[in-house]
Amino acid sequence: MKSNSFFNIHRTEIYKLFFLLLSAIVFYFSIMRIDEIDSLYERSHIIGFLMVALFLIASLPIAINKAINNPVTYIFALLMIAGLMAVRSNLLYFHSNDYNIYLSSWVAVLRTMSVRNALATQVGNYNMPYMYILTIISRFYFPDLFLIKFVSMLFDILLAFFVIKLVSLRTDSINIKLAAYIGGLAIPTVILNSSMWAQCDSIYSAFALGFLYFSIVGKSKIAFLFLGLSFAFKMQAIFIAPMIIVFIIKNKLKLKDVWVFPMTFLTTLTPSIVAGAGLFDLILIYYEQFGYFYPMLSNNAISIWQLAHPLRYDMEIVNAALFVSAVSVTSLMYFVWVNKERITKTVDFIQLTYLFVAIIVYTLPRMHDRYFFLADVLSIVLFAYNKKLWFVPLVTIFVSYATYIKFLTNHYLVDYLYLSITLGIVIVLVVKDLASFWEIERNVAEKVLT
Repeated sequence: MKSNSFFNIHRTEIYKLFFLLLSAIVFYFSIMRIDEIDSLYERSHIIGFLMVALFLIASLPIAINKAINNPVTYIFALLMIAGLMAVRSNLLYFHSNDYNIYLSSWVAVLRTMSVRNALATQVGNYNMPYMYILTIISRFYFPDLFLIKFVSMLFDILLAFFVIKLVSLRTDSINIKLAAYIGGLAIPTVILNSSMWAQCDSIYSAFALGFLYFSIVGKSKIAFLFLGLSFAFKMQAIFIAPMIIVFIIKNKLKLKDVWVFPMTFLTTLTPSIVAGAGLFDLILIYYEQFGYFYPMLSNNAISIWQLAHPLRYDMEIVNAALFVSAVSVTSLMYFVWVNKERITKTVDFIQLTYLFVAIIVYTLPRMHDRYFFLADVLSIVLFAYNKKLWFVPLVTIFVSYATYIKFLTNHYLVDYLYLSITLGIVIVLVVKDLASFWEIERNVAEKVLT
């Protein structure tokens, strides 16, 4: 009996490895047949090997999961991942304005410097951890466009991995977990952000989801570590910051562990400090980034300010908008405080995280199109927990996707005014759903007591 069991286990692993390698080979030859406009890079085997490596890494959580022992399920999952990687392959040759104007020039400058000077010099307007990545990329005499996108796509996979981890807190169903993982990789804005736009929002968002996961499971120090990594890559990590208060209120995070957050952030700056950069100058990078924000109510973002005059530069109006945003977030926090005893389930934390991120981006002035990235991913996780809110990922992701298309192709899918109204309604409905659920719990508790 034991011998047969041992044989069956190994037979399962063998067929999984076989189909994984077969899929990788088929995937490689399929993307090598893609006709590209730029003949300089056409049929580049290095790009093919990079994409195969990406496919194998993305397939790893599926291949090593012993719970996936159904051949049909396994092969279907591999085909889905291969398809999503193939979509990314088709977008690799696109040159966005952000790449042409900023990223390519930054890498070009870094390439002329020694490693020490590159680490010590603030070349771009991103924080140093991402500039370390660009410094490494600059050491390779290979088109940096692909390497930049490859790094971002790696973090697409980490992002999807934490989607699985969050969903696994709700269910042990392997099919739901697979759907969540593939869904995370398939989000249109996630695909466009990394493989087309050459942006890196998946990096800070992956770490932000890590913070959310470890907070929910009560791993306080690790949670603050992930929050520090998230903030080290992008200032937009502050969108999830209100959840620190929520988790501390619910004893998921410990106040005595807060030091891990700034320590992690400062540790990421160590290579630059050792290379000769000034600590004060490095800390001020995010402050200086405000100078790159256009002083308008909305910078191609779907927000409540689409109902007004989104391109207005009046600083008094912008300051008034900041006040409205502060009141909105404070009101939600007061709502949380009043109902703190009813925040007991993981779905409560997921729903609140989505609300804080969505409301902050929706009400803050000067927001960019990409700032809904984290909300897009959270909407998928929220749907996995609350099927009644099926419309949340549909609307959130489509609204975000429409702004991407506008920026990348200069084509409007839908008038921003209608998108703004629709998204506002969705946010209100999510708040209403949470309030209704807590009201039901309150009534049940009162009946039990009486």
